[in-house]
Amino acid sequence: MLGVVLVALSFSIQAASPSKHPSVDQAARDRQGQASQSAQWCQDHPERCVAQNNLRYAEVLRDAILAKWHPPAGLAADASCILDLRQTSGGRVTSVQAVEPCGFDAAGRDSIVAAVLKAQPLPYEGYEQVFRPQLRLQISAPDPDDDAKPSRWRRLRDRVDAIRDR
Repeated sequence: MLGVVLVALSFSIQAASPSKHPSVDQAARDRQGQASQSAQWCQDHPERCVAQNNLRYAEVLRDAILAKWHPPAGLAADASCILDLRQTSGGRVTSVQAVEPCGFDAAGRDSIVAAVLKAQPLPYEGYEQVFRPQLRLQISAPDPDDDAKPSRWRRLRDRVDAIRDR
């Protein structure tokens, strides 16, 4: 047992030595390469990325709606509401309504419904595989203290685009 610990310990010391450790830049390039390979793999095998694409599609829809939403003053920062959204292929909204219980007041509900209608056509191209004509989407009120950092998927998409543009 002691020999196993010593072998593992000596291995970890060798791995941490500066001469064998790749540079930080190389590690970043490796991660970018992996992200690029992952994106390419999902493009080549979309049927295996359905769960990821569902999450990405919901986030893209939220981003499109939030870009057009001007929440009323006084809307609680921790409030959220679920929207029942019906759309045609191509992203045209046929109906949208807030589902109870909704944490928004009447003005908040009216403003989010108006934002959905302004945001149409909603994103569709590239999401045909996960498109659903009827879906429920949770929208949260923006936190005034939020630094408006980009979403996780947007950051990943930006990294993949930067790699592709090289």
